[in-house]
Amino acid sequence: MTKSLNVSVISAIHGIVTGDKALVLVSGVKSNRPTLKLNDFDESDNLQPAPEDTSKWKGVLTGFAVGSNKLLATDSGVEATAVVRGFPIQGPVFSGPHIQPWMSTTEQNDLGPAVDNHCNAPKITKYYYMDAQTSQFLPYDQGSPPNPDQLAYATTDAGVTVPYIVRHEKGTANRGVWELTTLYDPQKPWTAIHPQKAWNRKLYIVAFGGWNQHYSQSVLQTGLTPGMKYTVFLDMALRRGFMVARSTQMQSATNSDSVRAAESILMLKQHVMVHYGEIKYTLASGPSGASIMQQMIANQYPGLFQGIMPLSSVHSSWYVPGICIESMLLEHYWSESSPALWPDSKARLAVDGHVDHDVRDFWNTVFGSEKTGGVDPTQGTGLESNETYKSRSNPAGTRGTLQDYQVNYLGKRSRSEWTPMEAEINRGFASLPWDNEGIQYGLNALLNHQISVEQFLDLNQKVGGVDIDGKYISSRTVASPEAIERLHRCGLINDFRHLAEVAILDLRCQEREDPIRSHTQFHTWVSRMGLTRAQGHAENQAIWMCPGFKTVQGPPEAAFVFMDSWLSAAHKDTADLPLAEKIRKNRPSDLKDGLWTPDGTPISDVKYMNRTYPFYGDPRTVAACNNLGAMLVAKPQLKPINLEDYPGVPGDFR
Repeated sequence: MTKSLNVSVISAIHGIVTGDKALVLVSGVKSNRPTLKLNDFDESDNLQPAPEDTSKWKGVLTGFAVGSNKLLATDSGVEATAVVRGFPIQGPVFSGPHIQPWMSTTEQNDLGPAVDNHCNAPKITKYYYMDAQTSQFLPYDQGSPPNPDQLAYATTDAGVTVPYIVRHEKGTANRGVWELTTLYDPQKPWTAIHPQKAWNRKLYIVAFGGWNQHYSQSVLQTGLTPGMKYTVFLDMALRRGFMVARSTQMQSATNSDSVRAAESILMLKQHVMVHYGEIKYTLASGPSGASIMQQMIANQYPGLFQGIMPLSSVHSSWYVPGICIESMLLEHYWSESSPALWPDSKARLAVDGHVDHDVRDFWNTVFGSEKTGGVDPTQGTGLESNETYKSRSNPAGTRGTLQDYQVNYLGKRSRSEWTPMEAEINRGFASLPWDNEGIQYGLNALLNHQISVEQFLDLNQKVGGVDIDGKYISSRTVASPEAIERLHRCGLINDFRHLAEVAILDLRCQEREDPIRSHTQFHTWVSRMGLTRAQGHAENQAIWMCPGFKTVQGPPEAAFVFMDSWLSAAHKDTADLPLAEKIRKNRPSDLKDGLWTPDGTPISDVKYMNRTYPFYGDPRTVAACNNLGAMLVAKPQLKPINLEDYPGVPGDFR
């Protein structure tokens, strides 16, 4: 069947262009050359026949404007049109008005001074080669190249053997900084229509962990040693032909907003498509906070990632402020409210739910430190002290909470809720979408006779909540219905509903082995439950437990190969099936849940894994009697007390 004429922009999200350039495709062409207009300007001379199909013509067009843009293709008397929306390279696209202030760091990133108020700066390009003797990346001088015996060679997964020379490019977009590396011969041409054969047209996004809300462009930590934690010089990917890229906005140690991160990935992919060519698929990986980023972005903005490898997985953004608050509330209760009632540490641990007390202490100390925000508005902004909020001395200062960082999505508090500080500056702070009204802390411990009725009742009477500044209050915290609605509507609490078209390989070490104690193992099983609940199965997710593996080092090469094999098979599948079905169908048959060695050797199945390395929970899972579905609920549903809900518990709750 002859396909009809069609014109479209090749972009990461259909119908969206960032910046003034885009790669355009005209398909279904029957004549020697179609004509093409962009906003009534003739761009036909920029079209070239696509090497893979003579009925397709491609071209990089310049002149896309902010707002609506019209493409008109004509061939043999037939017309095809497309309307795409253009956005500025500094954004925003879908994150709303730029939050302010915002600190430019182009000079710290070796890009020179910013050329405007949006932190834009000219991109820079350098070349490196791998030394054949040391396997280190060294600067490559085109005018004085290394001796042939110094230069290593790489053979890609397509069987192409090339000198191991890497192009390193760094630039700005969306008020962040990005960088990429790829095999590249500087003596040969490369265009988006005819990329060099060393690139396999696969993009690997390296994401990084941590947790903060910096009002800053932030700094990339670039290293040249293979295997370094923070680097795009990853031999594992580069020698196979992958392009490796990252962005400060995908660096959750400085940006914990998945919306702005997704926006930045969109712009980064657009840059790759315009300057390097069409991407087959995009794979991402990273630990801890980066695992949140991957799962959130893949669910909120389907199509940006085709595969993700969360390491030391945490399932959702708003879990972090929530557990910080509850850890603080329990610590306050046990140390300040009723210490004499809780002399037994085992009883406290039964309420806390974690594997040991060190985990709760980690949340209280590390995430309560002066460098980390999320709950405390006076911390974590990355700004100078005089620019940061202080309730008495600087109420108009920038606040370091996650809700204030996401004010565009969560909205501001109504005047009826204002504190004296808000009244003083005549504006409301961002709404806090966290709620513990009706939570029965320690319920499972009560039903299992690990705590007494007196302890249970006293705990739930006195545990309290937090105010808008994250400070303890004696009453429970009740979020506004509008804040809870926005949290769900914007996908800020992960519901896993849009992940069916994504291949997922979740890797972690056993949580007692993980030096970062917040990497609690049950999050992996929350993701499994969420996927199963949302789509009726979890066949697009595999779970690896790798004893002794340090996930902060990045994914083991064996896992990377498995994921690439999975995505490659799905990409090559020409069957008339939905993409979600292709992902399920093409999962490698030997990629199973269970215990694995980092080199890709299966040790045992998932049942043995859970017996050997049982997973624990947190205060919410204890309150929900180990129902992991509680992790997907921002506000519990209240109901009257019914004594039949407390079987075997003596006493009267009335």
